[in-house]
Amino acid sequence: MYTELKQIIEKGDFQGKAEISFTERGITISFKEKLFFNIGSADILPNAFQTLDEIGEVLKKQPYPIRVEGHTCDLPINTAKYPSNWELSALRAVKVSKYLIDIVALNPEQISIAGYGQYRPLVPNTNETNRARNRRVDII
Repeated sequence: MYTELKQIIEKGDFQGKAEISFTERGITISFKEKLFFNIGSADILPNAFQTLDEIGEVLKKQPYPIRVEGHTCDLPINTAKYPSNWELSALRAVKVSKYLIDIVALNPEQISIAGYGQYRPLVPNTNETNRARNRRVDII
């Protein structure tokens, strides 16, 4: 499964936009915000659908639980639609999960979601480059 997923990531134009790793948590596919979302939005960008389709087809063949996690940087958000980074990160995870369930036909019993807001950064939020790395959706 790791090899198949890695090939999808490597064949796409994902330089700096997606990463795949294998840790004690399992296989993690990390999609940076700029690949899937506009900043401050949970609406999936049209160019991300093909990627989700391909990743979903690989995941669909596996019996493993899948967790979709949304993350943001530490810049505050407070809009009518997204009152905080928690809501934004959780809604991003929901949108990706719903796409995988509704369109790709993944088993909803396999999927869980989490929204971590700015509280699980990969790197310190000390500059815009780091903030961009922290704005992501992970599929584990």
